[in-house]
Parts: sequence; structure tokens; C-alpha cells
Amino acid sequence: MTTVLERPIAFDSVLATVAAIDDLSPHLRRVTFVAPRIAEAVTAGPDQRIKVLLSPPDGGELRLPTGPEWYAEWCAMPVEERFIMRTYTVRALRLEVAELDIEFVLHGVNGPASAWVSEAAPGDEIGLILPFAVDTTSTKGLLQSGVDYVPPATSVSRVLVADETALPALAGILEELPPAVQATVFVEVPDIADIRRLPTPGHADITWIAHTGGSADGPGSLLEALKSAALPFDVDYAWVAGESGMIKQVRRHLVNTVGLPKPAISFQGYWKRGEPQI
Repeated sequence: MTTVLERPIAFDSVLATVAAIDDLSPHLRRVTFVAPRIAEAVTAGPDQRIKVLLSPPDGGELRLPTGPEWYAEWCAMPVEERFIMRTYTVRALRLEVAELDIEFVLHGVNGPASAWVSEAAPGDEIGLILPFAVDTTSTKGLLQSGVDYVPPATSVSRVLVADETALPALAGILEELPPAVQATVFVEVPDIADIRRLPTPGHADITWIAHTGGSADGPGSLLEALKSAALPFDVDYAWVAGESGMIKQVRRHLVNTVGLPKPAISFQGYWKRGEPQI
């Protein structure tokens, strides 16, 4: 049976201007964007996905699509004329001043978004695809609105797993964690200097793992840290986000070893090793 969404979902493009830049750590840079229409944007959850739009490969002008058929419009463009599109998380949305924050991972110029943000300065313009209507009445509505963190209302013990690309989403999740919920958290970052405070009104036991340069599942890896941990006996939900190979291994461990049912695990691949995704 097909579930009918109770509310319409609408995304549209916005030309936004860089208002401020703040380096949070050696590999994470927060950029604040302003645009009058940001005051009308909405979010469906703490890991709300949006699109960042950059100039096309041919160096031409960034032409923003408009309206509900924006994706079809993009697909119809010649490949060399299509704007470059990458997915990011809304880190903060301040409607009263029409500001939106996005946190970018800095990893040199081997990806279009990282290359852009490495040279970004106040006054620069960029395109954003933002939600202006979302459906929070059902799991399907939330997922189609651009969020993956959809824990059951009865959940009290959660496992949260993220690499640096999912750290902004994780920070938002922890900020909204209910006081009665216990979260066991694993975060992988490029360097020990990237470790930072993650405030939460709930209870969070956070394990940080710095890159070791080894294999994704070897000693010192995020997966190995998870396997070595003594998880609470009553884990009832997991959210896993980051590199696609990592999330597959973590999901397999949570199902086969921890015994968590597959429907109790939300997972999202933010990038794929060996491919420029950021």
C-alpha cells in the first residue's frame, strides 16, 4: 500500500551570500549565509539535508533552477553546463535574521565544495536548494523531507555513529536529544585537534577516533572502536552516517552482532571513498 503524504513538500533555490566564516577546527569550517528568502525556510529534523550549488564545470554563470521541477531542469541541462551540486546539512537556521549555517569539511582541492570553501570570503555568492515546506506527520514524510534521523517516540537508548562529514548532523542531533535518552556515540575525525565539545540535554557517552591512516576496519578505526565497546543492553535505535563503506560495515555489525533489527537502524552514505563527493 502506498502511503499518501499528509502535507506537501517543497524545495526551491536561493542565491545566498557569505556573511561570515569561522574555523571550528583544522578540518571543519562553518560558513554563515544570508538571503532574504532564508527567512521562509524550514527544517524537518536536526540532520536536514540541503543542496549546495556551485558554478558548472565549463566555468559558466551559475544559473539557478526554480520551482518544484528544479531537479528535472538540472537533468535536462548539458552536462558541462550543469551547476555542480553537493549535499550538506543545515547546521543552524536563524529565521529572524535570514541566516543559515553550513559546516564544511576541509580536505584540500580534491573536491569542488572543499576547493570552494577553502577560498571562500564574505561577499561570495553560492546557490542553495532549501526546503520551504516539509511533512513531519509520518516517517515517510520526514524521509522525503530530507532527514534520516527518525527515532521511535519510545526510544530511550541510541547508538550514533558519524565520521567528520556527518559531525554537523550529529551535533544537531545531540542538541535536540531528550533528557531521558541515553546516546552511545562514536565519532571519527581526521585529527585529534578536531575533537570538540558536543553539548546535549540528554546523556551522551562519546568516543572520539582520530584517523590512523590504516584500513577502515583495522586497529584504531571507527568500526573497531564500536566492536570493542560494551554497548548498553537496551539499545533500541541507531543512526549511522558518513562514508558509504563504513556505514555498511557498521550496519552489518549492529544487525549481526548487537542484534538490532534492520528497521531500527537509520543510515546514510554522505560520500564514497575514492570518489570526489564533497
